Amino acid sequence: MTLTSIIPTLRASIPDPLTTDRWPVATRPTIDDVLVGGISLRHLVALCGTPCVHVADAVRPGARGVPAPGTVTTVLVTTVTSARIVEGGRIELMTDADLDHALWSEARLIGRTSTARAVPAIVTGRTDANHLQIPADIHTGDLLAVPYPGSLSLKDVQMRHGVSPIMAEVFA
Repeated sequence: MTLTSIIPTLRASIPDPLTTDRWPVATRPTIDDVLVGGISLRHLVALCGTPCVHVADAVRPGARGVPAPGTVTTVLVTTVTSARIVEGGRIELMTDADLDHALWSEARLIGRTSTARAVPAIVTGRTDANHLQIPADIHTGDLLAVPYPGSLSLKDVQMRHGVSPIMAEVFA
């Protein structure tokens, strides 16, 4: 448990910490963004729309940020297309991308700062996304950054049927 999870209003001044081993080398959270190797994921969305991917060197497990030679980690940025409260007070999310084996438990809200408490959530159609904790005020249009172990290109990401990609003009 972190200080920002106990006192969520602190997120307005300090970022939630990341699990270093799950994100690429040189990943740094801010209060409303994630920087990977100095590249802002919010700005990447402004250039490319969503879903989008960013590939960088992976971290050696347990080595606290030391690179693992020859391996990469991908970060997927996706837009929340619907969010609703379901049985048990959990939030059910649908995003514009469908991706197996993403580390949904590490999902980060980017693009805005939330001081709402974190609540359990599930991503529609994902059995591997049942341990997701997101701010209670999540809503349609929010951006989530999610790490993915290994290399991933945009063609590997399945677009959800009936969902249009969010283009750069929305975020300009």
